[in-house]
Amino acid sequence: MSEPDAAGSRERRRTMNQITDTIREMGVVMTVLNLRAGEQVGLRDVEMKALDVLMRDGAMSAKALGQRLGMHPATMTGILDKLEKAGWVTRERDPDDRRVVLIKPVRERVGEIVRLFAGMNNLATEMLDRYDTPQLETIADFLTSVVAMAKDASKEWGM
Repeated sequence: MSEPDAAGSRERRRTMNQITDTIREMGVVMTVLNLRAGEQVGLRDVEMKALDVLMRDGAMSAKALGQRLGMHPATMTGILDKLEKAGWVTRERDPDDRRVVLIKPVRERVGEIVRLFAGMNNLATEMLDRYDTPQLETIADFLTSVVAMAKDASKEWGM
């Protein structure tokens, strides 16, 4: 390998390491952010995650939500009992299959969480406005790949 190629390879490796280190740091920072937001509304991190999934993906069964969060069904039941008692979710029969109970977020209640993140969402919009459409597509592709990678890695450990 010639000297310029070696220098380019070292720079590439450094940049790749910076990216993977930043992904790890982002995980830490986002966990802290969610913990602090949860404290504001009296929810634990896993309860915040359950509400986030329901807010983004819509109503689903407790089983589906538990699978999405990688939670044991008994643990999921306890989480949902707490969320229902506090008015964050409702349990309703699926109109298409009365055997299935759907977990639905209470929109008025989850609005409290949406408001907590309004400042962060505004900052994200301002940051993303700095990029053109092709760059945004690359960022979206990269982040989608990171999420898929993390999902695949967590499947290896099972539930």
